[in-house]
Amino acid sequence: MSAEELLEALRHLPDQVRDAAVAAADVDELPERDGITQVAILGVGGGRVAADVIEAIGEIRGSVPIVATGARCPAWVGPSTLAIALSPSGDERATLAAVEVARDAEARLVAVTSGGALREQCVEWGVPIVPVDPEAGPAVGLGVSIVPVLVLLERLGLAQGMSRAISGVAEQLATRHAALDDDLAAIEALADVLLGRVAIVTGAGAMGKHAARRWVQEIDRVGGVAAVRRRLPTGPADVETGVRLSDATVNGAVLIVLRHDFEPDGLDGGVALLDGAFDEIHTFVAEGDGPLAQLLDLVLLADAIAAALVRRTGG
Repeated sequence: MSAEELLEALRHLPDQVRDAAVAAADVDELPERDGITQVAILGVGGGRVAADVIEAIGEIRGSVPIVATGARCPAWVGPSTLAIALSPSGDERATLAAVEVARDAEARLVAVTSGGALREQCVEWGVPIVPVDPEAGPAVGLGVSIVPVLVLLERLGLAQGMSRAISGVAEQLATRHAALDDDLAAIEALADVLLGRVAIVTGAGAMGKHAARRWVQEIDRVGGVAAVRRRLPTGPADVETGVRLSDATVNGAVLIVLRHDFEPDGLDGGVALLDGAFDEIHTFVAEGDGPLAQLLDLVLLADAIAAALVRRTGG
């Protein structure tokens, strides 16, 4: 994907989030809420990343346990389980196999997908399907995969405050995109120093972990720069691990620190230790109301960094 295509996709992200929410709100014949005691989200690849985020949000907003199970259908899945098959492409065999096991266990099924074998099978079974945009590739797919599931959970009374959170997400993404249109200085400064070096991306808490994972994916797979994720330091030992990695590379490392409002307490001392340990430290602070808005705000920044790197490598 070229830099221009990446940036064009980012421009449409707020509208895609809204459209995904509307599509999920319009799906008929959802399973009955009565008797659901847990939720299993089945998905691999991009679906698993989105499921992990939903699990983290469920810890804050859910009324029943919400578990990302990957390609596994755990033994506890049964008639009291809502099993959500989350597959943007619909073509992962592992996800379809897990869904078949969940159906055999008499779980209540819903699919979130753009098509593929999963959609065909669910149509045959009469399973409700929430459509997602098949054009929402890796640069924007996380947001439009998460949002439909959150809407479903709220509609079934399994999570609270999701509609308000999604509205806040769309507003924040539009605000951040406008800010980047006006000033790309921080993005360009980071892209300038990344080429030929290793990016160490660090963040704390569930939101920081998932944001850092997306930054690594975008910098590495899209931007073509080696990147690794490390936890935000809690003491000198964590800092020394990053320094050893930097010293072991030819041109050294660039440290990228992701901050947000939902971090565990007591991190400032460890963060302060970073100042004298790395020559290049770039800090990005999430904005927005709520954990989902701040997570996707950081995701949008990662995509902007990837676009800046692609420009420098002739994409």
